[in-house]
Amino acid sequence: MRPALREKTTDYDVAVIGGGPGGLPAAIAAARDGARTVLVERTAALGGAAASGLGILGYLDRSGNKALGGIAQEVIDRLMAIGGSPGHFRCPVHNSITPVSPDLVKIVAVQMCQEAGVDILFEHELLEVDVDESGTMRSVTVYGKLMMTRISAKVFIDGTGDGDVAYLAGVPHTLGQDGTQTMQPSTLMFTVTNFDLERFWDFLDEHPEEMGIKEAYAAGYDVDFLRRTRGHCYIGLTARVASAREAGAFTIPRNQFIYIATASERLLAINTSRVIRIDASDPVELSKGLETGYSQVWELVQFMRENMPGFEEVEISQIAPALGIRETRHFAGEERLTMDSLYSEATSERAIALSAYNIDVHSGTGDGIDLHVVEHPFGIPFGALLPQAVDGLLLSGRTISVDSTVFAAARVMGTCMAIAEAAGIAAALAVRDGGAPKDVDVVELREELGAKGAILPGARAPQPAGAVAP
Repeated sequence: MRPALREKTTDYDVAVIGGGPGGLPAAIAAARDGARTVLVERTAALGGAAASGLGILGYLDRSGNKALGGIAQEVIDRLMAIGGSPGHFRCPVHNSITPVSPDLVKIVAVQMCQEAGVDILFEHELLEVDVDESGTMRSVTVYGKLMMTRISAKVFIDGTGDGDVAYLAGVPHTLGQDGTQTMQPSTLMFTVTNFDLERFWDFLDEHPEEMGIKEAYAAGYDVDFLRRTRGHCYIGLTARVASAREAGAFTIPRNQFIYIATASERLLAINTSRVIRIDASDPVELSKGLETGYSQVWELVQFMRENMPGFEEVEISQIAPALGIRETRHFAGEERLTMDSLYSEATSERAIALSAYNIDVHSGTGDGIDLHVVEHPFGIPFGALLPQAVDGLLLSGRTISVDSTVFAAARVMGTCMAIAEAAGIAAALAVRDGGAPKDVDVVELREELGAKGAILPGARAPQPAGAVAP
């Protein structure tokens, strides 16, 4: 008789599916509030895109005021204490950039979960969702290493990014951008070493046209800014990319080259790969996207060696373990945040997090980026976390209910972390009161978030830790 798959059942107060920015803070927050919590992650590391070396956006608004506190700031404080981040840095283009060490993110994430009492299930894939006849979610089934585990819980949090839990639960959704269903492209991040930035900046002194952002909002974005700002993102080489493309040596559908500082001055994160025209919620298309991403990584290494002074001997340090996904499914919530309701009184009164990034749409069919400045941070209302048609479930991270333009600002990691902490506390409050997430008192939720350092509309923000003004 051949061995069969093993089966197991467990029971928790709160089950968080997905250990990236939309899930990790949720699990920590719920457990700290006394809920027995499990965090299910499909890979071998927590942190999501932050574990790829990508700098985190959203900590400071355009004026340099702090927009994120709570667990989001605690993560950075802990990273700073061990050399895993130099802090927050203002940027004329991105408002702020917070460089991180990809590997130290993974370590700090596990430490914070262990201290909070979160049970972690690494390398477990979601298989099934059970919703009863009343529309209440009761369990999920996950698979890992020839074992199927059925997890029952009082509240579930979808931190998967693509909304896999909400999809299986039957929450109404759309794909891609409103009107077109076009999805923003994906990127295979990687880090490089063995470069000389001083030589590259000297080259830019001689070729200022290769500083790629010339719009009025980017005043001050020049070589001097790069030199004096430890945490920066370089965007440019438009002419050299065009020349390489004409020669057949640059096939990536992007018109500029991008690198981002990490916590180590010996490593840069390369954010130039661009995989277009795929639906990353489809496993076959996702697999093809990864194939394309690996080809692009090597093409970019060759481009750096041949076109970037100071990068002649550059080497790959690490390739991200997963494709970085910007956009797939958008879910319908009890409240949908739109451009028309960004700054409404109702939105501000029910806000459980702030979004301080700009509207940043990467073309899903071409090679450009459409960026619109957001002068003032806006609130994310609690109703955007409450899915239609299903109870016992909270949306988190980039699964929340917003229109596709708002999504282009709210999708970044920093904002997702703030949303996740609110989801975790809301789940714990629902468990405590024996009710559903939709019954959580928003006033109480906001008060608890504020008491734990979260920053909400109208609150006086403390000075940003580790910030450096350009």
